[in-house]
Amino acid sequence: MKSFITENRVIIFSVALFIVLLVIIAVWIFSSSSGNGGDFDESTADYAGPFKVVIVLNPARPKVGDNSLTIKLRDKDNQPVTDAKIKAVAEMPAMGSMAAMPIPAVMNHAGGGDYTGDFELPMKGAWPLSLEINSGKTGNARLEFEMTTSRAGVRLSSATDSNIPRAESNNKSSSGSIPDLSDKINASGQFQVSGKYRIKVQLEPTTPTVGKNKLTIVVQDKTGQPVTGATIRIVAQMPAMGSMEAMNIPATITEIGAGSYNGELLIPMAGEWPLAVDVETETLGHGDLIFGMVTGEPGLTVASATPAGVSHYTCSMHPSVKSATPGTCPICGMDLVPVTKKEQKSGGISMDARRRQLIGVTTGIAQEKQLIQVIRAAGRVNFDESHMTDITLKFDGWIGKLHAGFVGAPVKKGQPLFTVYSPELLSAQQEYLETLRRRKDKNDSLLRASRQRLSLWDITPAQIRQLEKRGTAIEYLPIISPTNGTVVEKTIVAGSAVKAGQKLLRIADLSSVWVEGEIYEYEIPLVKVGMEAKIVLPDQPGKSLSGKVKYIYPYLQGDTRTAKVRVELDNRDGALKPDMYTHLHLKVDLGKRLVVPESAVLYAGDSRVVFLDMGDGWLQPRKIKTGVRNADDIEVLEGLQPGDKVVTSGNFLIAAESKLKAGIDQW
Repeated sequence: MKSFITENRVIIFSVALFIVLLVIIAVWIFSSSSGNGGDFDESTADYAGPFKVVIVLNPARPKVGDNSLTIKLRDKDNQPVTDAKIKAVAEMPAMGSMAAMPIPAVMNHAGGGDYTGDFELPMKGAWPLSLEINSGKTGNARLEFEMTTSRAGVRLSSATDSNIPRAESNNKSSSGSIPDLSDKINASGQFQVSGKYRIKVQLEPTTPTVGKNKLTIVVQDKTGQPVTGATIRIVAQMPAMGSMEAMNIPATITEIGAGSYNGELLIPMAGEWPLAVDVETETLGHGDLIFGMVTGEPGLTVASATPAGVSHYTCSMHPSVKSATPGTCPICGMDLVPVTKKEQKSGGISMDARRRQLIGVTTGIAQEKQLIQVIRAAGRVNFDESHMTDITLKFDGWIGKLHAGFVGAPVKKGQPLFTVYSPELLSAQQEYLETLRRRKDKNDSLLRASRQRLSLWDITPAQIRQLEKRGTAIEYLPIISPTNGTVVEKTIVAGSAVKAGQKLLRIADLSSVWVEGEIYEYEIPLVKVGMEAKIVLPDQPGKSLSGKVKYIYPYLQGDTRTAKVRVELDNRDGALKPDMYTHLHLKVDLGKRLVVPESAVLYAGDSRVVFLDMGDGWLQPRKIKTGVRNADDIEVLEGLQPGDKVVTSGNFLIAAESKLKAGIDQW
């Protein structure tokens, strides 16, 4: 019994030992595999010099912005190369006036023969990737890859001759880190469905080259019947890059048979040339296809079948950017928006309720209403020229005492202004007194002549009676004011010698003033004598005066090209001062007119445009002819009917989108 138990223990121990040995062997194999780069897929490697290289991009399709690059490096025995110095540069070749743009990636060893780095692409396009590998233990090599933002992965274009024998299963000419050509949607020689068409496009040569390339297009309907008489437009476009504008290369297409068409495409330089194909017939409408086409790469790849009715894609901020395919703007990076053929033809746009709310779209109605226009003119208070008096003498003399001694002095009618001495006046007084003493009767002719002489010299009857009562001549005779008013001009002082006819004082009656406003030339026909006028005083907020237009001057001011209108105002309270600035408001009733809100009209050069709300989210630009306007409304002479609904706010943003979709010619 003990022997049996001992034998079983030996067997159990042997089995356990065997299992332990198997586990140790498995762990050793796994560790050996991991140390040799267990995640290294040799079947996808590129060979250069003493190295095996696998390139991994993240994202797999390079994008504008940040990208990461991983380089897996192994020697001929699949052992990780850990001492390499790698120089990695993505460089867009020089094009036209745009210099070459190198974008380096700083590579660091992450362990196990894997090297990582980042690079930032500033724009779409082809960015060939070059690698220089230097290892003190293993050797040196250089590799160059094709890399573009339109395709995933990289493709080996050249490399240092490899001294590593290749496995039979590794017959490849490009990096296995990307799909092979067979993994792409190769459209050469295959029918593609777009709208109601089946379209096949073939290139000759199969690999596009710089220079002449022949195109053959076969167009069928969905049942496979050939489509004849189609209008086919084909354009290859290299997108704008930096200072270089986009280049469009059209192909002239001719029909050579039932449903068969050919043409020729002349490519001026190497690079990416997305190929847009547009097929149109009256019965089947439009069909659009976009192909990826790169010089040096065989065949065409389907980029997209443009949805029915879409003309192209553009950038909301940069309308000059036009692309046959969706994507991002090469200038600002914004997503391109689709432009339908209906939008391009009409200039209208479709806008849902959410977008309307975001940009604040409101509408108004074109309607006939009483249009009141207020003409606002700059005005100034002036003297009433019909109430101004100049004080002069009809004889020579000298000023004695000056009673109105300063400009601005108020004077009353009958008040002495100054006294004057004049030998002629003194002689006339003495002559009158002598004649008065010698008169024969009251009707003495000499007495009448002497009295008239004094009267003609502006001596008042009261002064003559005072002279008669006094009996002697007055040497300094007072000169009496003939009116009430204010002295506004004065040219004399006490003792001044004056001549007959010389202006000594000017008196203005300020109980009445003029307000003169200047209106523009185009406003003259609207202003009539007798219309109501409102005068606003800037220095007295809330206060206004009313009057009527008394006169419209029959000439223009040459320097300002304006006409003067006059309003007369009562100023007995003295509130209005000459040369005071005012605002003159003239209300003009223009009668019943068809009008829209002023905010609805957009100005585009000589054109006036409004956006009609056609319903169902559709907004349509409409050119109109405008007439007179006021602060709120504009008269519409042509282009609208009463009841039309127009956009009154948010239309600037709508116009920007409509312009970029329809083109400036619509405006």
